[in-house]
Amino acid sequence: MRGAPNQRIAQRQQTRERILDAAIEEFARVGTAAADLQAVVTAAGVARSTFNFHFPTREHVLLELIRREESRVADELAHFLTNERDLPAVLNEIVRLVIDLEDRWGPLLFRDVLGLYFSSARPEGDEWTDHPTIVLLAAEILRARNRGETRPDVDSFHSAVFFLLGLYALLTTLRDPTPGRDNLLAKYVVSSLHSIGATSTSVPH
Repeated sequence: MRGAPNQRIAQRQQTRERILDAAIEEFARVGTAAADLQAVVTAAGVARSTFNFHFPTREHVLLELIRREESRVADELAHFLTNERDLPAVLNEIVRLVIDLEDRWGPLLFRDVLGLYFSSARPEGDEWTDHPTIVLLAAEILRARNRGETRPDVDSFHSAVFFLLGLYALLTTLRDPTPGRDNLLAKYVVSSLHSIGATSTSVPH
């Protein structure tokens, strides 16, 4: 009998993943606002009520995607940090990893996901400490502060939040991947380093 509850949990998670994958495909195709939810539930093979149970709003789909992909990005960043890195290299790597998401998701879904960070419709209960990329970056800023590479009064956690939010805001407004955007992102990294009293010794990607 013990196996029955575990089996139900596993089946529920499989259903959730199937709905999420179908929703991501539809959102990427036409954008979140224009997405046909009936097409999503049909593709997932579930009832509309099942969709609503797992994802009460479209924004809940985006938040789940953020959680899933941020975990992957954090794993890649953690692997990057297995070798000793200076802070400029860390910020440039984060920029690269975020831009890679644009290639994975496509421009429509990428903008919708970034826009969720600034939306009043963002689901409640999502805390900055729930975002592993922010936590990893905060730890790196703290290490840099302890090495004397930043101002001694730098708040590592809020500096990490400000950097990621600023990056997302820039990528929301700079819609096309052009040399001009790359140049502005490189300047943003330099400006962020200067704001915490660090120097830009690494060459931006």
